[in-house]
Amino acid sequence: MVETREQPGHCINGTTCKAADPATRQGYPTSDPYCWTCLQDAERDIRGLVYDYLDLAQLQEPAMSQAINEKTRGSKEPPMPLAAQVDELQAEIVHAVSLWEHALRAVTHLHNPHTFAPLWRTTVYDHLNLTTGRVGLLKARGGATVQRAVGVIAPRLERLANLPAATVCPTGIESEPVPMCGWEAVQQLQNLHRRARAALGRTTRKFWIGGNCWTCHARQTAGEDGPLWRSEPKRPEDPMEVRCSACGAARPYPDYEAFMTTLEWPELEVAA
Repeated sequence: MVETREQPGHCINGTTCKAADPATRQGYPTSDPYCWTCLQDAERDIRGLVYDYLDLAQLQEPAMSQAINEKTRGSKEPPMPLAAQVDELQAEIVHAVSLWEHALRAVTHLHNPHTFAPLWRTTVYDHLNLTTGRVGLLKARGGATVQRAVGVIAPRLERLANLPAATVCPTGIESEPVPMCGWEAVQQLQNLHRRARAALGRTTRKFWIGGNCWTCHARQTAGEDGPLWRSEPKRPEDPMEVRCSACGAARPYPDYEAFMTTLEWPELEVAA
């Protein structure tokens, strides 16, 4: 779905921009949708989709207690996936990276590998004669498709972010066709990386807490989350910290407890 930029002339990430100015709470000034710092961060996440797909596939492998019997029985249909949600996430990753790989191949005039055809036949990319009318598609494994697509997308991320709106099926053939811009595609691919990490248990829970920031003085708005949050420590010995979503500043959790008691932040200790 096409969205308008809240701060024209600044990074689309706004207050979450990696190079945002904590004083003005605006993204880094740029004429492109993303600043260079956020593009580098997005490229790292999108390159990680290759490993995410492989790690998700490991969740589908049967355990020793579920070893396949040498004597085949039952129907010849493929077995049901052990984790349907993981299987759906893998399928969405393959679809999304293939979709935007197809778009980049069209605008940069790269050859068509004939392993993917657009699921919605009225996109602007079909009018660029990328599809030759060939009926049969070459077979390709999901992991190989993701690796090839990421190899096309990651080096051309700036070009992808500047693509105009096009009508696509963003998550699969079952999804409704919607217009999407290139910068929304970057957000979609980054979100897939975060969802894969969450499915693999590589993220920590995030809790929003009340209060105002001690650095950028961002204030809490009624009915909205933020700006302060704390994450759940991964290990018992890990320290608990309070962070600001606007400027990224962090403080020990005991300082927040003192703030909730006195409504004033303790003075920060300055190293000698």
